[in-house]
Parts: sequence; C-alpha cells; structure tokens
Amino acid sequence: MIARRAVLGPRLEASRNPKGRLHLGAENRIVIRLKNLQNRRVRLELRDDAPVGFELKGERIHATLEPFEVTTKTYLATPPKRGKFSFGDLHVRAVGPLGLCAVERAFPAGIEVRVYPDLRGASRLLLATAARDLQNLGLRQIRRDGAGTEFARLRDYVQGDSQRDIDWKASARRHKPVTRVHETERCQTVFLCVDAGRTMAARVDTLTKLDYAVNAALFLAFVAIRNGDRVGVVVFSDGVRAFLPPAAGRRHYRRIVDTLYSAEAALTFVDYQALFRELSMRSRKRSLVTIFTDLIDEEQSRSLVAPIHRMARRHLPLCIALRDQGIEDLVSQRPLQPEDAFRQAAALELLEEREGLKSLIARDGVQLVDAAPRELSLAAVNRYLEVKRRGLL
Repeated sequence: MIARRAVLGPRLEASRNPKGRLHLGAENRIVIRLKNLQNRRVRLELRDDAPVGFELKGERIHATLEPFEVTTKTYLATPPKRGKFSFGDLHVRAVGPLGLCAVERAFPAGIEVRVYPDLRGASRLLLATAARDLQNLGLRQIRRDGAGTEFARLRDYVQGDSQRDIDWKASARRHKPVTRVHETERCQTVFLCVDAGRTMAARVDTLTKLDYAVNAALFLAFVAIRNGDRVGVVVFSDGVRAFLPPAAGRRHYRRIVDTLYSAEAALTFVDYQALFRELSMRSRKRSLVTIFTDLIDEEQSRSLVAPIHRMARRHLPLCIALRDQGIEDLVSQRPLQPEDAFRQAAALELLEEREGLKSLIARDGVQLVDAAPRELSLAAVNRYLEVKRRGLL
C-alpha cells in the first residue's frame, strides 16, 4: 500500500511489506520502504500501526534520506497467536531543515495478514532428507519407495541389489545368489485429530498447548505425505469443528495448513464420542488415527478410554498426550511455605491420576505417546515411522 505526501511538508512515499508469511512464535521481518520525492534532504521518524498484542523490536524507525533517495528499514514482529490480523497506517514525523519544527502525517497502508503455524520444522526436515542428515534432527530414517517389509517373491541376484536383500538359504539351495523382493508400501490413511477444548488453551511459555499440537500435526502431515500416505484432519472439542477428507500430494498439504492455521481453543469440554462417531461414518478403511490431546482433566479424559478401545477394533489409534511441565516442576520443588506443600500435594495427585489414565488407554492395541510440548513434533513423527516400520497398520 503506497501513499504520497504532496501538499505541505516533505513529499515522501512509504510502503510496508511483511516479508513472506508471518509465523507464530517467531520473529518476523517487517520491511518498510521509504522514498524521498524532493531535491532536499529529509530527516524523519516512523512508527508502524501494528496489530494489538504483537511483540515488536526496533519498530521506532529513524532515517535521513538524501534527495530522491530510496531506502528500506526493518523491524521484528512476533505474533501472539494464529489467525488474521490487520496492520494500520504508517505514521511519519518529518523534522524541518533547522530542526525547529516538524510535520506529522499518516500514510494509509492498511493491510490484512495471516499468521500461520511455525512451519520451519517441515522445512528443516525437507533439507535434512535432501542431505541425508535425519539423525541430527532426532528422526529415524524415512523409508523410501520400494523398501517395504512385505515379502513378494524370490528372483535371481542382479548387479546393484543390496546384500541385505540376499536370501542366503535360497542361494545355497540354488547354488547361485538369490534376492528377496519386497512389495512397495501401499498408500495408507492417517487421520490427524486435534483437540481444541479448554485444556488446550493453557500456555506453555509463549505458545498454547493447541499451538504445539498444531505444529506437531503439520510436521507429521508433512512426513506422512512425503512418505506417500493419505492424510485427513479433524479439529474437535464439544463436537467436530472441521473435517478435511484424507488425500495425498503437496497441494493437499496446503489444504491441511489452511484447515489448522485458524484452529482456536474453545472453553468447552471435549466430546471424544462425537469425534469417533464422525470417523466411523466417514472412514471404513483401516487407518492410523492420531489424537493430539491433553490428559490433565481426569473426568474428561476418562471419557476417552471406552471409545478409543472400540475404535481399535477397526483402526489403529495413537493417542499423543502433552505433558504439563509446570505441574512436574511443582512436584520436584522443595516447599517453602504451607501453601506450597498444599499445591505440591495437589500436583502430585494430578500426576498420579494421569499415570493411571495412561495405563487404561495404552491397552488392547492402542498406541500412546507422552511428550513435553517442545518434544511433541519429533515424538509424534518417530512413533509414526515406527508404526510404518513394524507394519502395524
């Protein structure tokens, strides 16, 4: 958005360009372009009308422009949450040649921006797979096409076959090298179910638990689609809020991002029955159903036990629970006051109830991952890769 000052005071051109997408929990570069449209030097101060709640660094910009000079200035903006936000005008204060007076003007520069989940983890994975450096990310090796585990047939060895695929017993019987051929993995279905209930609104550092769950779900979707699987998305709380049917391909990953970026935690209970009814109606084929949720509310979490075990008769459920590091830290601290002892006892009771719930859930074929929010993405992807490697699906 470009505006010009053409009446009183210096003639300027000012515009704003948010550099790329804005990412939640990251410092995003905001670029301001300034152009002096006159044949004399101008000194100015600039302030951007950024959205309320954004954490800004270096937003007060000072510049001296020579005649007809064009320059760019940047500052950093950290959004507080995902969703749509609006930038307002650019406010410029131009100081006179002698510094005795100043003129203030607002340059219309309103623009709407979207704050997306932090997708840098997926980008790092893409670079790592290209460099064959997955171990540095904490990820197990992603299987490539044709490296399935299901035996298909035997054939004569040809140059280039891996020694690991040679069947030595068959080779001894036939008196020549024989190779085992495995079927390429079939396209399988993965559902990413994200809990957007009240407990997911709790903050861990600068992000909510829901933010961590969304980031992990997107990371897992990236890996699954790259691995050739079909991925669907469900956002739920007291009912199903969003449903994206499973599909494959890069374009579908963009649809997954668009579905999850606007998810917000609702201050309601979580209806797991509604989630599983929706999945039962929409998916008959056996699928990996991953459920990103929080198990800190015992009454709410107990309602997950029975339906997830029923679902295990048809699908492979994977419950991915976020640990509450704050409660764990409270238990480990030494109480200094009587009130601290009471809080510590309550925290210990919550953790014991949570351990009991985990034991109830992780039975009858139900998979369970319990991870701290910052470790959630890698933990979820590694369990997915383990499920694929072991052929559990």
